[in-house]
Amino acid sequence: MNRLNIAVAGLCVAVAVAGYLAVGKPGMPDEPMEKRQESLAQKIATAPETLTPAETLSRLELATQKRPNDPQPHFFIGEMLRAEGRPEDAARAYQSALRRDEDFVPALVALADTVVALSGGGVSPQATRLYGRAYELDQTQVRAGMWAAMGAAQAGDQDKAEQAMRYIYNHLAEDDPRRERFRGMIEAIGQGDEAAPSPEAAPTE
Repeated sequence: MNRLNIAVAGLCVAVAVAGYLAVGKPGMPDEPMEKRQESLAQKIATAPETLTPAETLSRLELATQKRPNDPQPHFFIGEMLRAEGRPEDAARAYQSALRRDEDFVPALVALADTVVALSGGGVSPQATRLYGRAYELDQTQVRAGMWAAMGAAQAGDQDKAEQAMRYIYNHLAEDDPRRERFRGMIEAIGQGDEAAPSPEAAPTE
């Protein structure tokens, strides 16, 4: 069971969703609502990892109604949509999560990643702002901080990019293996636009 399925299953259990939406969903069995309600509740209680994508999505959609101020179901809907190759719809779901909590770090990072993907890999000002805010809120989000710095570099602000990278570098543990890679990237940015690293060079978390 992968991390997304674990998180989605945990969310479904946590919100104790008892039934499916009154309107059926494509890809789900055509059966009376009460019977479907009973079978899904049983599946969530005994084997949540066996939920189909359609079943999981339906539970999350119901959770958005039951907990209208909770960003998590919107975020997980976005994760599912992005995994299905629907980035525009995923972006809207992440935006819905952020309307409920503008500092919800997972949605900030996911929306930034989606914006980058939709732009063909370029780090736009919007993506830069989202990554920067995520790192500001949670400095374990080193990858987000790096992409924010690269966004500044792509926008031509080499000084800001170098300053951001040095800040991240200085806050890494001495034995963090990413420090070595950071040094090379800081040096490259210091040499100007032509030597500035691409986002693909960012250390992974």
